[in-house]
Amino acid sequence: MTDEIQKQKDKEEAILLALQQNMALLRRGLEVYGMKKDASEILISKSENYDELWKDALIALQKDYS
Repeated sequence: MTDEIQKQKDKEEAILLALQQNMALLRRGLEVYGMKKDASEILISKSENYDELWKDALIALQKDYS
């Protein structure tokens, strides 16, 4: 599997996990936030570079929010 395909899969899985937790994901620069139905936000992940952003967000969602 190429790097680009894996990055896309990580992003899609992170989005799915967030939806299952009733959150929308927002990306601001190199940070990913979860927005809840009451419009509150929580920092999900902060990354050193864009290539790792969604992987880091996926790992955080698997650990803290599942």
